[in-house]
Amino acid sequence: MSEELVHGAPQASEDNASIAPAPAVAAVSKSGAARAEEPTANVEDKAPEAAELPATDFFAPPAENTPLRAGASHMRRGWPYLLAGVIIIAAVVFLGVLPRLKLKKETAARAVAARDALPVVEVAIVRRASAVQQLTLPGTVTPSISAHIFGQASGYLKARYVDLGDAVHRGQLLAVISSPDLDAIVIQQRSLVQESEDFLNRERTQESLARVTYGRIHVLAVDGVLSKQDDDVAMAALLAASANVQSAQNAVGAANGSLQHATSMAAFEEVRSPIDGTVTSRNVEVGSYISAAGAGQGNGPAPAAGSGAPPTGGAQGGERFGVADLRDLHVFVAVPEQDAIYMGTGPKAVLIFSEMPGERFDAKIIRSTDSLSQQTRTLLMEMKVADPKHRLRPGMYATVQLGFDALDPGILVSGSSVITLAHGAFVAVVNDNVIHMQKVQMGRDLGTEVYVTAGLNNGDAVVLNPTDAVQDGVHVVAKAAQKGPEK
Repeated sequence: MSEELVHGAPQASEDNASIAPAPAVAAVSKSGAARAEEPTANVEDKAPEAAELPATDFFAPPAENTPLRAGASHMRRGWPYLLAGVIIIAAVVFLGVLPRLKLKKETAARAVAARDALPVVEVAIVRRASAVQQLTLPGTVTPSISAHIFGQASGYLKARYVDLGDAVHRGQLLAVISSPDLDAIVIQQRSLVQESEDFLNRERTQESLARVTYGRIHVLAVDGVLSKQDDDVAMAALLAASANVQSAQNAVGAANGSLQHATSMAAFEEVRSPIDGTVTSRNVEVGSYISAAGAGQGNGPAPAAGSGAPPTGGAQGGERFGVADLRDLHVFVAVPEQDAIYMGTGPKAVLIFSEMPGERFDAKIIRSTDSLSQQTRTLLMEMKVADPKHRLRPGMYATVQLGFDALDPGILVSGSSVITLAHGAFVAVVNDNVIHMQKVQMGRDLGTEVYVTAGLNNGDAVVLNPTDAVQDGVHVVAKAAQKGPEK
């Protein structure tokens, strides 16, 4: 069959010259058949012919009309890309999916462990509080004597003689108000007084004449010269004249009273200090209109509330001047209702000011309202503070520390330990690693801490910051807190 292919190859070439690969195939077939028929010892003799195989068309580029070889060539060129894609997909699966599966498995394992494990709670050993208690409250420094000077005369401010911070004494002239209306009223009342006095003098003259006339007629009537009727008429005239004099005197008194009232109102044109002290506020300026209510108007808008602007000038209203005695200062403190029963006069207090760190000022409780305010439910207490160096100022914020003795304050626990339910307040207590919900009665509330007056015993282990897992009868693992709430 190989010889037929070899001898048929030239004829195929002559018959159909367009089929070019046929000789190459025949040659390859012949070469393969010859090598198969030759013995093994002749392989070395045929080696030159085998060496000629690369020169054949076997490795030549395939013809354009051979689709099979063209596809094979494309497959040989595309297999590296296919291999790279497989490697990338394997890397994505290895780097992305496998860690996620591992994390999911670990999370599920931890969830199972957490579900099966006992809850861990922090506990603190509580103790009964000492009977000596200390209360810290905010206070305000105020002067013991102060005067708010309002206006009773209407007019324009003519002159001002003092300003903020000036020391004044009682009766010192602070300002002058120009009020032409009051001045005119004073002049008018003086004229009325003078007119009333002149009328009184005229009535007194008439009374004197009537008395003399009556004396003469009465003598003649007694002697029978004149009739009794003439005597009675003279007597009536005398009485009428006396009544007119009394009326004129009353008119003079009324006129003097009106004059005194007008003079007193005019005296308010001079603004004077009623006490010794320091000017702490001034709400008027020269040229401002002062109403009878004391409001200052006419020098621009008033400073907004909380703006920090000084209380001077502007249409601010209210008092015209404020004077305070800064030598004697007091502190007012509002004591809550739950602590008011322990307060009394006489005990001392300590004042602390943030402006003077490290310094403490002694104060003494001198009085209280002895009743609670209906709005705030607090007891207002007044203390006298000792300030020999005069460093304190009215309006300063003070931290007041009050010490008192409580009969049975109770047990102090953290406010986060109290669980408030519809049927009362409870505290979780750990006993033998088992939760026991104890119903308690609350006492004084300090904000972050609270006193329990009933329901707890000295030395109980109270759970701090209980969660929903803390229920009555639940087994837990108790862990001591780093710092307990007890004091």
